[in-house]
Amino acid sequence: MKPKNIYSFLFSFLIIPFTANVGISFFSLSTDIGLFKKEAKATNWNAFKLNFDNGYRNLNKGNYQKALDYFNKAIKNYGLDGPTFYNRGNAYMGLEKYEEAIKDFLRSIELDSETGNQYAYNNIAISYENLGDYKNAIKYISLAIKAYPEDGLYFENRGWYNLELENYKQAEKDYIKAGELYLKYKNRTRMYENCPKIKTLVHCQMDSNYYNELGIAKENQGDLKGALFNYEKAIEANYPKEKSISIITTVEILENN
Repeated sequence: MKPKNIYSFLFSFLIIPFTANVGISFFSLSTDIGLFKKEAKATNWNAFKLNFDNGYRNLNKGNYQKALDYFNKAIKNYGLDGPTFYNRGNAYMGLEKYEEAIKDFLRSIELDSETGNQYAYNNIAISYENLGDYKNAIKYISLAIKAYPEDGLYFENRGWYNLELENYKQAEKDYIKAGELYLKYKNRTRMYENCPKIKTLVHCQMDSNYYNELGIAKENQGDLKGALFNYEKAIEANYPKEKSISIITTVEILENN
C-alpha cells in the first residue's frame, strides 16, 4: 500500500496557547511554559529568545532549513528546553530527516514529561512510518493514544499502520473508534482547524480516505457488504452528485448472489 502523505494532517504541531500535523497545519510549542516550570535560565536569555522566536517563525512559514539553523543556535544557548527540541524535530520532519526528528522528539519528552507529549509521540510514529517501520509507528501512536485517548486522529493513524501490516481486524477497530471519537468531540476544532468543511460529511475527518481504508479492512476480512458500503461512502465524499450505484442497490445485489 502506498504510504499516506504526511501533509494530509498527520503531522502534529502545537501552539501553546493553542491554535493547532497530524494535513498540514504547523503547530509549534511555545517555550515560555517549559522555562517557567523548570525555573531555568539560559546562559544568554536574550540570544536564546531571539533564536527560538526566529526558528518558530520560519517553522510556521515552512522554511525548515532556516528554522533548523535557528533552533540549533537556541539549543547552544540553552540545551534543556523541551519545546526547542520538539520544534527542531518538526524542522527535521519538514526536511525529511526522520531519524534526527525521532531523536529530538524523544529528547523533548525527556525534558518535559507532560506538555505536548501526545504530539511528540504522534510525530515519532509519523517519522517511523516514513522510514517504513510500521511496528514502531504503532508503538508510538499507541503512546499518543494513551496520553490523549479522546483524539480520533490517533486511532485513524494507527488504523493505517495496521492496514500496512495486514492486521485487518485491528485496523477496522481503530477506524471505527476514530469515527466514534470524531463524532463525540465534533465541536473540538483545535486539531482540525484546516480540515475542509465538506457538507456531505458527518465530520470533516471522515473523508474519502477514511471510508476507503475502512472498506479495505472489511474487504480483507470477507465482509463485502461492509466494504461496499464504505466504498460508496468514499465515492459520495468525492462525487456527491455522481454516485454510480446506490448503497441500497449494492447491498441488494450482494444479498441475491
